[in-house]
Amino acid sequence: MRRFSYGFIVIFILFLSIFSCREDLDYQTASHPLRFSKDTILLDTVFSTIRSQTYVLKVYNQQNEDVTIPLIYLDKGINSQFKINVDGTPGTHENNNRFVNVPIKAKDKISIFIEVAPKSIDSTSLVADEDLIFNTLGNSQKVKLLTLIEDADFYYSAGGNIKINSDLVWDKSKPKVIYGNLEIDNGSKLTIEEGTPVYFHKDASLIINNKSKLFVNGTLNSKVTFRSDRRNARYDSLAGNWKQIKLMHQAEATINYSLLKGGENAFYLEEGSKLNITNTEIYNFLYSGIYSEGGNVVGQNLAMNNFGFAALFVENGGNYNFTHCTFANYWNLTTGTTYSVYLSNKQQNSAENIYKNLSATFNNNIFWGRSANNLYLDNKNLKLFNYKFNTNLIRNSNLNINTDSNFNNTILDKDPLFNKTGYSNTVLSLKPNSPAKNNGNPNFSVTVPLDILGVDRALNPSLGAYQ
Repeated sequence: MRRFSYGFIVIFILFLSIFSCREDLDYQTASHPLRFSKDTILLDTVFSTIRSQTYVLKVYNQQNEDVTIPLIYLDKGINSQFKINVDGTPGTHENNNRFVNVPIKAKDKISIFIEVAPKSIDSTSLVADEDLIFNTLGNSQKVKLLTLIEDADFYYSAGGNIKINSDLVWDKSKPKVIYGNLEIDNGSKLTIEEGTPVYFHKDASLIINNKSKLFVNGTLNSKVTFRSDRRNARYDSLAGNWKQIKLMHQAEATINYSLLKGGENAFYLEEGSKLNITNTEIYNFLYSGIYSEGGNVVGQNLAMNNFGFAALFVENGGNYNFTHCTFANYWNLTTGTTYSVYLSNKQQNSAENIYKNLSATFNNNIFWGRSANNLYLDNKNLKLFNYKFNTNLIRNSNLNINTDSNFNNTILDKDPLFNKTGYSNTVLSLKPNSPAKNNGNPNFSVTVPLDILGVDRALNPSLGAYQ
């Protein structure tokens, strides 16, 4: 009797386990229209062979019964430029991106995860336009998927470093995408022509080695852009998505009409390197816009904003001359003091105290941001520390600007009234009632007769990059 009872119990449990796993036996075929969180999904512009971030589509069962969706599929099947995952089940070559009898509980939802997974393309760009189709009983519904796929020139090495040992010219025929470190070496020259977009993968850098040169030849209406390869516009407002453009000892760079966003440092200069930079915007960097360890910089018509430390950070001395530049810093993403400009003749990270000569001149500029002390002078008095600030607007409560003969004709602690200072949309042009309007010294503007937008500033020049 015990043997019979034991056997009966085992069979009964087995029966229950089998049928409890067959929830679909209680599901009806969906007969009412489904509801979607979006009817069109616009995905990032991506480069051929490089996947996008993941997007989510919610699919809602509006019926009071548990139902199955008979068929969900991409209309181009295995030839699709997209990949989908339906509630945890990925689309594969085997299932041809087709999903059969997908269950949804009553008044519940499922999630569909969508990526661009582009195949190589035959043209410079391709609009990927496809329908994600849902078949229910007597009904068919569609969600539109759209993206732009671009061909690009990739600079990638499994070892993380690529060295270019001969002169190279980049033009706008294709975007340039850098993985790891791309080094211009052996005294070679990289020339980047107007309108060329340059994209950096996470942690990527462009390095100009000893005695090599970089020329960026943007124009007012066709700038050269440097930014992350994450193409969604929100990544422009996030710092730290790539590393930097680094000028090694005795390297040189001449930059005109460029736009840089979203890295760690826009430019990093080693001692003895040279940077001549004009008509350039630099926004949203984790550390600095220009980070110089004893370099040499001439800057005109620069507009800079949002840095974790300083728009211009100088240590170990060097030579600097800036005219009609806007050094703003409205950074508020981390704690600690931030600056528009930080000048030091000390080598900050050295095991011993090392000091180098510093010479810096600033004419017709603006220094402004969240911090009350936007300008910091770290003078150790053990080496030459020459500085001149001629006709500038400065926010600072730490320096004795009014009694320091190195400051001439300073507008102190008056808000310059920029138009926009946010991370996603910085416009550092001046409002009509700005105290920086028409208060520049014409003797300095003669050397920079047009502002960053090409506006004549010969008469009554305003301070900063914008007339």
